[in-house]
Amino acid sequence: MTAYEYTTFRIERGGWPALRDGVGDIDTASRELGGAVYLLCSGMIGLASDEGILIRTGSDDGPNGDGSAASIVTGSVFQDWGSERLSPTVRPLDATPPREPGVYAHRWFWLKPEHLDEFLQLSEHGIWPYFEADGCEIIGLWRGDDDGSLRRLLLITRYPSVAHWERTRLQSPVVPPGADAQLYRQAQDAGRSRAAITEKSIVRLTRIVLPPAA
Repeated sequence: MTAYEYTTFRIERGGWPALRDGVGDIDTASRELGGAVYLLCSGMIGLASDEGILIRTGSDDGPNGDGSAASIVTGSVFQDWGSERLSPTVRPLDATPPREPGVYAHRWFWLKPEHLDEFLQLSEHGIWPYFEADGCEIIGLWRGDDDGSLRRLLLITRYPSVAHWERTRLQSPVVPPGADAQLYRQAQDAGRSRAAITEKSIVRLTRIVLPPAA
């Protein structure tokens, strides 16, 4: 089973160009540890300009946690970091790394354990069909470390732009132009039900960092 390591990091001032140039080196170092770079993002909204997120994949029994992250970022433009293990739920279906440009929303949810299955069903069958029909891509929904008595879930969704992310908010009583009205109403109902079982949530918008074109 594929394991995922989620690392939030800070880089040195002006370090983003060097980090973009070094994506291949980070991936090579990850592969030497039995994994690979899954997703690298720079902060846009909700993260500071010197903060980003690195997700690595590896085998379930392979190296994971702060130790492997440290072996990758030591000596690079990274200043500090913190990592945790993620377990996939209904998505992703495989460990193929996303490589499409765009805005990647990282949204964390906290909920009680007894609501986990309902949350997954509402997301996969109630909300995501509208989002995907409207040009979004559900990257994955992972379970993170538990926070006391609450379960933590991470949803990552790709949007073509920040404007598109704003378009897919479900609060408007008017169906967005060009959207499927039935899927939109279904998503609204499921969204209200999901919100009712969510204790709290937070979203951060990021932009994918891709290696330089060959």
